[in-house]
Amino acid sequence: MVRLHPLRGSQYSNQPEVELFANGVSMGVQKAEDHFFRFTVPNNGTTELVAVAGDLRDSGTICHVDQFDESYRLKEQGAILNWFDITEKEGFFSLNDTIKDISATEGGRAVMGELMAMVGMGAGSSGMGGGADLSQMLGGFTILRLTNLMGNMTENKITKEMLLALNERLNNVPRP
Repeated sequence: MVRLHPLRGSQYSNQPEVELFANGVSMGVQKAEDHFFRFTVPNNGTTELVAVAGDLRDSGTICHVDQFDESYRLKEQGAILNWFDITEKEGFFSLNDTIKDISATEGGRAVMGELMAMVGMGAGSSGMGGGADLSQMLGGFTILRLTNLMGNMTENKITKEMLLALNERLNNVPRP
């Protein structure tokens, strides 16, 4: 199985490696990291994407626009955050990075502490439990994915504004 999310240039697969083509030009081959792959894809005009993993293929099309079409923005009540709201700075972390990678740095651990306090799981809290196995599994999640999964399971509701502020802090934490 190989699935392409054409708007983000990311994909997931149960195959060990994936190659991505943009308008017939290879964007490279990547080995699996928790079944997710992320490619940087040029977005000029119309770009046809094809993901190839072994004998499997998936395709999609992206079209560059000069101004975002607001009708695509998720506005229903309870919506936390759209992926395109997240600012990513080259060489720095964002909500789209894994908890394991962020927590590997001192600055990242500080931001993770802020997140735990946000959701009522700070120091002295019983947290989610589950021990090392749960911690290892959650380490492969991005912060955005984890907060979406948490939904209303926490004491405090996480708002879009809170996540954007957290992302801004992460944008100041350099990757190792």
